[in-house]
Amino acid sequence: MRVWFLFFLGMIGFITSGSYSVLAKETDAVISKQDQTTILSDSDHYDGRKELLLGLRIKLAPGWHTYWINPGDAGEPASVSAQINNSGAQEGKIMWPSPEQLTENGLMSYIYKGDVILPFKVLVPDDQIGKDLNFKVKARWLVCADVCIPEEGEFVFDLPKGQASISPDASLIQQALSKKPKKSPWDVYITSSGKLWVKQEGVDPAHITKAWFMPEKSGIIDQVASQTLYVKPGLLTLDIPLAVKKELQQPVHGVLAIQDGQNQIQHFSVQAKVAPLSTPVQTSLLLLIGSAFLGGILLNLMPCVFPVIAMKLLSLSRIGQEHINVRYKSSIAYTAGILCCFIIMAFAFVGLRWMGSQLGWGFQFQSAGFVILLCWLLFVISLNFLGVFNVQFSLNNTGPAGRSSEYSSDFFTGLLAVLVATPCTAPFMGIAIAGALNAPLWISILIFVGMGLGLALPYVLFACVPSFARILPRPGLWMDILKQLLAFPLLLSCLWLAWVVYQHQQPMSFFVLLSGFTGLGFVCWAIGLIQQLYMQGIYRVFRIFFGILIVLILCLLGGGFYFFVHDQNGKIETQLKENVMTYSAQKLELLRKDHKPVFINMTASWCLTCMVNDKVALSSTKVQEAFKHQHITYMVGDWTQYDKSIGDFLKAHGREGVPLYIYYPAYGKPKILPQILTSNIVLSYLSDLKK
Repeated sequence: MRVWFLFFLGMIGFITSGSYSVLAKETDAVISKQDQTTILSDSDHYDGRKELLLGLRIKLAPGWHTYWINPGDAGEPASVSAQINNSGAQEGKIMWPSPEQLTENGLMSYIYKGDVILPFKVLVPDDQIGKDLNFKVKARWLVCADVCIPEEGEFVFDLPKGQASISPDASLIQQALSKKPKKSPWDVYITSSGKLWVKQEGVDPAHITKAWFMPEKSGIIDQVASQTLYVKPGLLTLDIPLAVKKELQQPVHGVLAIQDGQNQIQHFSVQAKVAPLSTPVQTSLLLLIGSAFLGGILLNLMPCVFPVIAMKLLSLSRIGQEHINVRYKSSIAYTAGILCCFIIMAFAFVGLRWMGSQLGWGFQFQSAGFVILLCWLLFVISLNFLGVFNVQFSLNNTGPAGRSSEYSSDFFTGLLAVLVATPCTAPFMGIAIAGALNAPLWISILIFVGMGLGLALPYVLFACVPSFARILPRPGLWMDILKQLLAFPLLLSCLWLAWVVYQHQQPMSFFVLLSGFTGLGFVCWAIGLIQQLYMQGIYRVFRIFFGILIVLILCLLGGGFYFFVHDQNGKIETQLKENVMTYSAQKLELLRKDHKPVFINMTASWCLTCMVNDKVALSSTKVQEAFKHQHITYMVGDWTQYDKSIGDFLKAHGREGVPLYIYYPAYGKPKILPQILTSNIVLSYLSDLKK
């Protein structure tokens, strides 16, 4: 009994030391509450090969996990080292299977769960080839659940020389090797700003519904941030937010995961070389500039630009009978104002996106502060047109100072035209804007310049082409009447902008807006009164008194606006109609999985085109009855205020602004509708895709 007792104690000591020597191809296990760990070999004997295949097997308890080569935002990968016949230790080269993603408490990790096998290779020293082999393998790994526990073990086993035979554990190692990422069938690239892209014929949007990239090294990407996928025939792009706002210089190694329509996931090992995006933005640059030019021309017909068109009608009447040189300079000043504003926007888009912001066309209207300022500006201009006060346009002044004033007015009118026009998107503009906002800076500038030239073209033609200029009537009393009449489109624009402010649903915004109307109305009246007093030669003291009042009121308005901008607390929740569902990527995915038809309307209250389409087409009785009878879910995404999920959706479909209308039938491919809708257009798309 004493001998058996001593033997039992010896075995306990042997086990607790974590060292085992067995003639078997799976060692005894290092056991803890959270896992059991062993080493596997793919053969029973050593046949003289230079390279041997082993496996680190970690059987994890439910709820526990270990980590990939890149653990993510937290964790540590496993490591192994092997010593053969007491020779020098060597690091085992682990061939990592594809991991899962785990998001917890705002952190992303790449993990393995369950029965984990990490295959690795070791090299037999030249002087040990053909001999019996004795292995000492040391392994370290980290297991985590609510807590993380670092673990380690030493495993000793023998491989006698002889004819190699497949061990019972070889299939387990091969199964783990089958989970390794496959070699990518495509050449994969990544831009310096983090846009991963593939351009090849095998790319098909029907077979790619989701994708994500997992780098082998940590610290390269923001692993928690969403990665926006865009797929069209022959082109895949994946926006990958970088961890550091610094351009990539070296290739990025990692795993590209692709999910198809049946939720099957394939993992591909990629080495993404740094290269600019070779897309139609570059290869069809002339086409994009041409689309931008046509879109700029048609933008003059959009309702957003009506107020500025009214101002330019007055300007055209003013210069219609002037010398041709005057008309040339006026058109150049107006065009310069448009181009300056577009170029500034190009720099702003590229700069802010480089800093990590995701902005779309008309983004400034997502700020209630900007809308309030623009509304006040148009209100002041309308009061000027109505004669409350007078900014001289030098109609009869031929001196150089008068001309300089006129050209300045033309320049700033061009600036205002662009600011007011950006809520609208005209036909041909969608692809041009998407190209401009995702291209290098110099290409963005060229595309925006093309759009600006298109916007300025009608005015340039009327101002500079004699046959067009002769159409314009001669100056006369009617110009004062027209000037007053044109104030009313501006006031209607103020009404629209006030409604946009209301849609922002910020408690102080409407009070600040209406207070501004009152204060600016008084200021304009006081300026007009000062002008009258000056012309009548009345005592200077009155002018000084009203001047002080104007300064005080402007200070109060500035203070109120500052308070509003820095104290936008709360938001009034609005109710959607019963038959309308708020857009959600998760809801859309569930509806698509259930094969339910969905019609998506991406809109914003500051987009007049969107509002007109909604009133004329989408809210019509015919369309709503069609939605009901065909059991189509009507989903609305409101981009009045910035919403990242809507921005991602727009970008995934090649758009940088609203409106966007997409119909997803129960079966088949989705269809993007035109930007200008009628009820018949919508019904035709529903009936075509229903067949």
